[in-house]
Amino acid sequence: MAINIASAFLIFSFSILFGTLSVDYMLNSSKNFGRLTIGEWSAYPQIGTLNADPYTRARTAKRGELSLGYVENVAFQAWRDNDGRPLQPYCHYLLEGQIPTARLFTLYAANQFLEPYISTKSIPFELHTHNAIYESDGSLRIHISPIPQTGNWLTTLSKKEFGLVLTLYDTPIMTITPLHKLIMPSIKRIPSGQKGCD
Repeated sequence: MAINIASAFLIFSFSILFGTLSVDYMLNSSKNFGRLTIGEWSAYPQIGTLNADPYTRARTAKRGELSLGYVENVAFQAWRDNDGRPLQPYCHYLLEGQIPTARLFTLYAANQFLEPYISTKSIPFELHTHNAIYESDGSLRIHISPIPQTGNWLTTLSKKEFGLVLTLYDTPIMTITPLHKLIMPSIKRIPSGQKGCD
C-alpha cells in the first residue's frame, strides 16, 4: 500500500513538473504567434484585444505586462541592427528616421524581460516625444552609446546584449496605415574604435 502511494506521488510530481516545463517551453518558443515584423522591429499588436491568441495572452500574463490594446498603444522591440547583428552595450548605434504617427512615444534600452535599464545618475536612459530634438523634416537622429553624444543620446547601461523598446501611445497606425507600407527607424552601427564594433 505504501509503495502504491509513493508511486502515485512520484507519477503526480513528474506530471506536474513535465506540464510546467511544457507550458514554459511553449511560451518561450511561440514568439512568432501574432507577431508583426518590420525590418528589425517587431510588435504584438493584438495584445490586449479579443483577437489575441492564447500563447500571446499567456506570455503577456507571465511577464506581468499591462496591455492597453492596439488602439491605445503598440510596443515595438528591436534586438539587432540593420545588418542583423545583436545590439552590444559597448557599441555606438544611430537610430535614424521617422517615428510612426502617435500622440506620444517612448524609447528605452531593455533587458531580455523588456525591463528598462535605469540609473540614479543624471544620464538619459529614456527618450520621449517631449524631450527629443527633431530634424527639420520631423525625423529623429538618436545616438545609442555608453559614451555621451551630442544631440539625442540614449545611454546603454547593460553589460549584455540589449534591446530597444519603442512604444507608440494613442497611435492610428493599426487602423489607418497599411502595415506593408509602415516604415520604422533604422538602427546603424557606427564605427567607434571599440573591439567588435567596427
